Amino acid sequence: MGAVRNGLQLGGSLLVTYAIAMGVRFLLPAHLGPERFGSFNWADSFSAVFFIATHLGLEMYIRKEVTRRPAHASDFFGTTLLLRLGLTVVLMGVLGLVMANDEHSSDVRNLVYVTAVAQSLIMVNASVAALLHAKGKVAGLSVSNIVTKLVWGGGLFVVAWAGLPLPWLGVPLVASEAVKLGVGWYLARVHMGLTFKVDLPATWKVLKASLPFFITGAALATNGRLDVMILGMKASHQEVGFYGAAWNIAGLTFFLNPVFGWVLMPLASRAAERSEEELTRLVRRAMEGTLVVTVPMMMLIVMGAPLWVGLMGDQFAPSTLSLRLLSPLFVLAFVTMNAGLWLTMTNREWWVTITNSTGSLLLSPILNLMLVPFMHRALGNGGGAAATATALLVMEVLVTISLMGRMGRAAFDSRLLSMVVRTAVVCLTIVVADQTLFAPLNPWVRLGLEAVLYVVGVLAIGAVRPGDVLQVLRLARRRGRPEPEAAAPAVAPVP
Repeated sequence: MGAVRNGLQLGGSLLVTYAIAMGVRFLLPAHLGPERFGSFNWADSFSAVFFIATHLGLEMYIRKEVTRRPAHASDFFGTTLLLRLGLTVVLMGVLGLVMANDEHSSDVRNLVYVTAVAQSLIMVNASVAALLHAKGKVAGLSVSNIVTKLVWGGGLFVVAWAGLPLPWLGVPLVASEAVKLGVGWYLARVHMGLTFKVDLPATWKVLKASLPFFITGAALATNGRLDVMILGMKASHQEVGFYGAAWNIAGLTFFLNPVFGWVLMPLASRAAERSEEELTRLVRRAMEGTLVVTVPMMMLIVMGAPLWVGLMGDQFAPSTLSLRLLSPLFVLAFVTMNAGLWLTMTNREWWVTITNSTGSLLLSPILNLMLVPFMHRALGNGGGAAATATALLVMEVLVTISLMGRMGRAAFDSRLLSMVVRTAVVCLTIVVADQTLFAPLNPWVRLGLEAVLYVVGVLAIGAVRPGDVLQVLRLARRRGRPEPEAAAPAVAPVP
């Protein structure tokens, strides 16, 4: 019940924050144009890759261990905060040396410095948020997410409206993350009794236990960022702009990602403590739920790609192919997240680490280095962006196969397999109808009919069960009743 309640609170805040983010995702590219928007994306990606060292792998560790032992957070958090501060100082110095010998304009270099400060704050805020998720206290965090997103979106609007130079685009992000840090620290002290202390032996143990999570997190953090760097070097910032525009739209399907980490991971941690069988059931149902949401969003994006790209202006028309290639990526990403969660909670986290690291740090860059020059020459504008999208898609397919294969029979049951097959049949039917029956229609009318056809199709053949949705809604209506929450400790006492 706590997970349902937290999911509703966080989901509500995400709807607001994603509405703001959606406006920014469409308006900012249209205002900047492909070249300047590409420079903005390149600077952000460059600084993000540079500051991966400050990740430390703490978020996964917190959700796995602090969920069970909330007081443990004070043992290491203060020391890791000082460690991150020291790393930030060193990295900023190295970054200054690198950019001093770079050929980019002074505006791009200065934007890199500003976004680097933001990246440092983002890493700390992710850990603070993980503490609150582990404790199950998310109401204040939900409000904080809305406020900080308003600061970010409003700041970008002011910068764009005033016509300020490129580096100013990073300032709203720094301001919003600074506000989030202040609020998050206050909430952690109130709800968890978090105290600032330096305990080197305890922190060392935590860092050692977090090593596989750090490597996995570093690999995932570079996923897409390192590719953008290569695309900018092997093609142009304009191609980065085309790719960034496609990523902005396709990335909207990632709105479930925070709920996944904030709610499902602590729930899985408690389930794993009780039994592997309970964990397996939870992960299967979570995988089913994410597919129910992400597959139709993927279909909307694929079938309506020219329409969505058109909202940013005709200058981004070459982004259409990249958008279609990126859309399935996020469905696969949620499958791998569920598989990775099961493997981590069953102490097979090194398999997740090795798989993600090989894909993100080795396979994806190699594919980009091979495909970007070739497809950029062959396809012209948008070809380099399409190459980067192809590289990411191929890498994600291979990672999914590896993680699901390691799960073995735990990956699927008959219910999940049936849902996947029936959903695939509906999707194939829509593609055929789009190319035949609906082809002469207005694009917006056609997309609307296909959306209706999808909903009717998945309900008619049982790919989505209304009874399962109603069960969740019934649980949500009972959120004020204490009985379900009181029963949980009797089944599995917390040590």
